[in-house]
Amino acid sequence: MTLLPQVPGFTVRPALLEDAASWARYACLPEVKEHTSSTAMTVDDVKAEIQRTLAGEPNTPIRFVLVSPASELVIATVGFHTISAVSGTAEIAYDVAPSHWGLGIATAACRAAARWGFEAKAWHRIQATTVLPNVRSQRVLERCGFKREGLVRNFRLVRGQPTDYWMYSVIPGEVQRGPHD
Repeated sequence: MTLLPQVPGFTVRPALLEDAASWARYACLPEVKEHTSSTAMTVDDVKAEIQRTLAGEPNTPIRFVLVSPASELVIATVGFHTISAVSGTAEIAYDVAPSHWGLGIATAACRAAARWGFEAKAWHRIQATTVLPNVRSQRVLERCGFKREGLVRNFRLVRGQPTDYWMYSVIPGEVQRGPHD
């Protein structure tokens, strides 16, 4: 069993409160939040997000950071929220610093985390949601083997507005292999 998701070229570890400033340097940017429901505006907002992952209870969100060994900066994160230990399900989420967009990092992180969820947590289903215009994230999910299940109307508030989302899922055995697997 893999103790942590493995993403070639990065150190992957659970997010720590000390990571808040490094993560916030890109997570609070308008272009990162544009196609998400994130409301993070400050380092303290990101710190609060990390704090939620430290509760240590069965349904506590999980967030991993991908750190560049060269710079020690958080380049991306991947993790799970809306976890149901009883049902064996979770929703995956990820983000990447804009300076690293288009390099396959989101796909590698999503693939590694999904495999980790099935192996380490024995989940039966991992789902993902994207706002309709977030085509880049939809492509990441599809490359990882997630299947689009349908439209979920008014699923989440995005900056105060009820917003439609595409729902995706993957079950054990469906995660697609990548070039480094």
